Amino acid sequence: MPTIWVDFVAPKDVVFFKNMMERLENRGDTVIATTRKFRELNELMRLNNVKAEILGSYGGGTLKGKLVEGAKRIVKLAEYISRFDIDVLVSYCSPEAARVAFGLQIPIINIYDAPHAVKQILLISQLVDVHLSPKCIPEEEWLKLGFKPEQLIFYDAIDPAAWLKNFSPNKMVIKNLGLNPDKKIVVVRAEEAFASYLLGKTSDDNPLIAPLIKEVFKLGEGLQIIVLTRYGRQKSSLRKLSRKIIIIEHVIDTASLISNSTLFIGAGGTMSIEAALLGIPTISFFPGRLYYEDPLIKEKLLHHPKTVDEAKRLIKEILNQPKEYFDKCKKKARLLLDSMENPTDRIIETIDKIV
Repeated sequence: MPTIWVDFVAPKDVVFFKNMMERLENRGDTVIATTRKFRELNELMRLNNVKAEILGSYGGGTLKGKLVEGAKRIVKLAEYISRFDIDVLVSYCSPEAARVAFGLQIPIINIYDAPHAVKQILLISQLVDVHLSPKCIPEEEWLKLGFKPEQLIFYDAIDPAAWLKNFSPNKMVIKNLGLNPDKKIVVVRAEEAFASYLLGKTSDDNPLIAPLIKEVFKLGEGLQIIVLTRYGRQKSSLRKLSRKIIIIEHVIDTASLISNSTLFIGAGGTMSIEAALLGIPTISFFPGRLYYEDPLIKEKLLHHPKTVDEAKRLIKEILNQPKEYFDKCKKKARLLLDSMENPTDRIIETIDKIV
């Protein structure tokens, strides 16, 4: 039976690959999992009972840090992976894992939905054997980044379908946070300030979503505002806005929290599309185009305002909607999710073709 190497580099990778790994192991394949030291990623692994060898660390918010830690991690991965007879690497755009697999002549299956992460993609586009992507991302976006047409495979879904198709919310999450389910809950997710594509556009000291949180506070004392930060300085910065903000300091089952919310506000990224696909009205305040938002924008489940004023107007408009509006959002989201294929099926199908 084949041996599949899976490398986790971001929190999303855990929920995206968990079901795939279980299915591969249940049919008798061997799965070797590696990861890096990264707080949210490691905490989410523990929460989901996913185990992996920790090799190397996240490089943080500087170019030098990313370069140095990436180089160190390549060495550690090479030493570890060379002990095994690996048939294929599967990763969510891990440059370090791709470099090691290429050097050890291991076939590479790459999955990614973010052509805006140009520098990261340029490191792997000439190395991978197959690149899988949501169908909503135009082929030319990948071709511009160095992929060849024969490398590309598209699945008719956006990524959270991989874990939301069989999702059931855990009601204890709301209770454990001390929230009142009968009052409106607004969940806010801070941006990935250290990501290479946002360097220079935001900072931990001045998060993009700060003015939107201020707007929510204007709309009533009864609102419960939950903020999911990424790094410590974001927490201290946002805490200055109000002591009434509930800031989550550890990783939780965010899908269960979001599914019980009234409104989700984010700056792009996985949680924004996850929220919209759960039928929660979503405002994405990312400074740029995100193709994977398009199916959700079309169904008016997600809104991508271009200015702070437009975002404030949408917040007020959504929070004042009647119950029927929110019921309609959940119904549309369910129909959309049901119409999508499961990306995991396509990944396993691709593995089987290679090994």
